[in-house]
This record gives sequence, structure tokens and C-alpha cells, in this order.
Amino acid sequence: MQRIFSALGQAFRNSILILVTVSLLSLSNLFIFANQPAYAATSSSANINRTSDPTEDASFREEAYEEAAEQARNPDKQDEIYNESVKANKGPQAENGLVEGAKELVEKVTGQGDSK
Repeated sequence: MQRIFSALGQAFRNSILILVTVSLLSLSNLFIFANQPAYAATSSSANINRTSDPTEDASFREEAYEEAAEQARNPDKQDEIYNESVKANKGPQAENGLVEGAKELVEKVTGQGDSK
């Protein structure tokens, strides 16, 4: 009789332990999914300047549109803007970029770099 009670007690303890484990896992999943929308609203993603005056915002948009339309009408201006953009995007790595570094490394390995 005592064996039966000890076996039932052990089974009861195991079922409670499993129930507690499953409930803690479910609870942790709730917290994980609850925080995801908060990550989307971080201030580091984009800095948007909002003005209190909607007419000022509209005039800024209109001015930007007119500037873009003027640039689209003038092909010489497009080339100039493109070149400025390329220069700005190259930055400091333009002097010794990845391709140039790879070329130098290939020259060293093949022995052609000694002639410099």
C-alpha cells in the first residue's frame, strides 16, 4: 500500500513539474512577442523633422519637388549631381578600396609587386 502511495506521489510531482515548465515557457514566449513592436519604434531608425506649421512643411516639399524637377530637365546638372553623389559615397576608402587592395595582394603573391 505504501508503494502505491509513493508511486502516486512521485507521478503527481512529475506532472506538476511538467506543468510548471510548460507554463513558464508559454509565459516567456508572451514576453518575447510583446516587445517586438517596441523595437520598430526606436528613434535610431529615422530622424524625421516635423514642423508645427503644416504650411511650412508643404512649402518645403514644394521647393524640393521644384528642385528635383529642374534637375530632371537639365541633363548637364544630372551628370554633375551624379558625380557629386559618387564622390560622396566613395568617401575615404576611394584611395585604397577593396578592389585595389585585392589587386596589390595578387601582385605580391604572384611576384609582380616587386617591380614597383
